[in-house]
Amino acid sequence: MNMKLPGYTVQRTIVMTLNRYHLKKKLYPLAMGLFLFASVLRAQDAHYSQFYNAPALINPALTGIYRGDVRFMANYRSQWHAVPVNYNTFTAFADMKFIKRTDRKGFFSGGLAFNYDHAGDSKLALANLNASLSYTKTFSPTAFGTVGFYVGGNQRAFKLGDLRFENQFDAELGSYNPNLGTGESFDETSIFFLDFGAGLNFRLQSRQTETLVDLLDKRNKLDIGVGFFHLNRPDQSFYDNDKIALPIRISPYAFGTLMLGRNLDLVANFSAQFQQEYREMVAMAGIKFHFNDRQLGRQFALQVGGGYRFHDFGDAFYPGIELSWNAWNVGFTYDINISDFSIATRRRGGPEFSLRYIINKIRPLPSHLNCPLI
Repeated sequence: MNMKLPGYTVQRTIVMTLNRYHLKKKLYPLAMGLFLFASVLRAQDAHYSQFYNAPALINPALTGIYRGDVRFMANYRSQWHAVPVNYNTFTAFADMKFIKRTDRKGFFSGGLAFNYDHAGDSKLALANLNASLSYTKTFSPTAFGTVGFYVGGNQRAFKLGDLRFENQFDAELGSYNPNLGTGESFDETSIFFLDFGAGLNFRLQSRQTETLVDLLDKRNKLDIGVGFFHLNRPDQSFYDNDKIALPIRISPYAFGTLMLGRNLDLVANFSAQFQQEYREMVAMAGIKFHFNDRQLGRQFALQVGGGYRFHDFGDAFYPGIELSWNAWNVGFTYDINISDFSIATRRRGGPEFSLRYIINKIRPLPSHLNCPLI
């Protein structure tokens, strides 16, 4: 659900696709469903069902909020293969802390995020590179506040080669005629714009065990915050004289882990997205089993659960599974559509994958300073 063209262009793109497949009367409900979806999604950013594993798209203040020194993350989402305008989204993110031995009151973190979104017959694509910087203030061993900022460059483009337009429908023949003019004139098919935003995060957690390695014996934590994206409202129009500002997106959230026992956790995450008239909320819950939490080099955990994404009319639910092995974490979810758009998708929203790897540096004794987060 990552459409990024102005609404009228999205609708025309859909008409092109429908004409391409020579829809008959019995498929007109599908056409109407696509039109309705276009009007709802015209201003929505790329996003993931595993939003809790994609911090760069939630809040720049989540840069550096993890146990460790360097973090690498990747996400991939493939959506709506059951309809002819499927969507693919990819994110790669890396961040690191800049902790000094004297930084007892706080620390800086920096990150880089690359996002790529590809959609439909128009090959509508958005390539984005963001640089983020955050500062985390230590209020106590159990409370931390972070402020973060990002600046990014964006390249948005589409191709006309595979598109079919309304004006190319020959009423006399009752079919598509490629020899007819499209009736369209675009000033640009590729544009570049800068973008920036900010955010705040507050972390509450159990008091960390004073060890060089994480023994996973303290796991209670809660992150709450809000991210603000596209604060400069950059122009994203393909027409020189028709400015279309990218709306500000506000992203409040809460991520929590509660220890139910030595080897069992309850995990619950929530995120909301507000972007112009678009509203979305996603919630998930799961149980995490720690099968080997104390034997270093063999720490293994399994998380199972599910989530629900809802708009004003509901959207999808998704089961999920995550495997953690030492510094590695792999997640998989699958969306099952329950909205009116299921007539087109046959309830198959699509798979999503996440991957994370964290590096913990070994610091010299006795004046070492580890990451204070769990």
